Amino acid sequence: MSSQPNHRGVLVLGTGLIAQELATAYRHLGWNPTTVPYVSEVETLSNWSHVAVADPDIDTAALQELTEQAQRESAQDSGVVIDADGTIEGNAEALGGPRVVPSVRTCMMTADRAALRATADDELGLPTLAHELVLDAGEVDDAADRIGFPLVIKPRHGSEQNIVETPDELAEADLLNPFAEDGVVLERYIDFDYEVTILTARSVDPKTGELATWFCEPIGTRHVAGKLVESWQPAPLPDGVRDNAHSIAARITGALESYGLFAIELFVDGEEVYFSRVLPMPGLAGMLTRATQRLDQFALQARAAMHLPIDVTLISPGASQLVRHVAATPDHLAKAMAVEETSVQVVGENVLVHCTGESVEEARARAARAAAALEK
Repeated sequence: MSSQPNHRGVLVLGTGLIAQELATAYRHLGWNPTTVPYVSEVETLSNWSHVAVADPDIDTAALQELTEQAQRESAQDSGVVIDADGTIEGNAEALGGPRVVPSVRTCMMTADRAALRATADDELGLPTLAHELVLDAGEVDDAADRIGFPLVIKPRHGSEQNIVETPDELAEADLLNPFAEDGVVLERYIDFDYEVTILTARSVDPKTGELATWFCEPIGTRHVAGKLVESWQPAPLPDGVRDNAHSIAARITGALESYGLFAIELFVDGEEVYFSRVLPMPGLAGMLTRATQRLDQFALQARAAMHLPIDVTLISPGASQLVRHVAATPDHLAKAMAVEETSVQVVGENVLVHCTGESVEEARARAARAAAALEK
């Protein structure tokens, strides 16, 4: 028999800033969060009524095993007959098992770039850049010829990337040396106009009792060498681009069949909008929502998971810059905070600068000045 779950307890799985902020959001709603960095450190989920995943690279196989174990324990406690092969009828929530947000299935699909692209392409017909999953090092050159140069190499699991422009660069690419056992994805590279992230919250609407989707104002992003350096909200989008972005976001999150906050990353080239990936939890691009929205991304994630009212109201235009590997001395921080409407957040060796303004342009200019002050 399993122990009784803590009905006000939330197990937050993950490390670092995202897990800490998410735990705080649950605490503000009267829940008792416990943060554990790795699934391997958890013996059972039966002690928890809710599990919040805060790590996109979580060990999904171990999480699935723990979830199924909790289902079996809950079934036994409820007097449900378990088949000889260990299967049970119904779902974890119906049997009193923990609610895992995002769901294990969602974590598995979004962590596997090939599986996610198969869903986006084959099932949903979303616009994506040409790509191929390569499972053998000997097939890389042929796949590259079909994709064409320049192209981007991405791991099947993980967020790194290499942009290569020639066959010689391809042969020397870090992500091919050594070649990953689970393969890599080669993707066509285009010099797109800009990137945009659509934050969506999916939950049960308390007014109707039906599953619904809420869209935050679009977030513009800028990356250097595949790493986020700047974000701003709202990102000005033409009506057609905005409609296409919302359509893509609604369709991919609907296919994932989970509650919570989703960050859908898109490329925009003229009027064309291409799906890139989806993160089923808060991330760096949404950090600026603590300055721009009535409810930041962490509050939205916690509310969506608990089926509480959702509010995506934008209260101010804003912008953020992530300054990496900087000495966050009191003097440097003071200079950055001296810029109008600026707050700073130290994250290890990095500093996030959040600025608001009367317009996005003003907020971005302030963020640039504050970031420069940190680097002097």
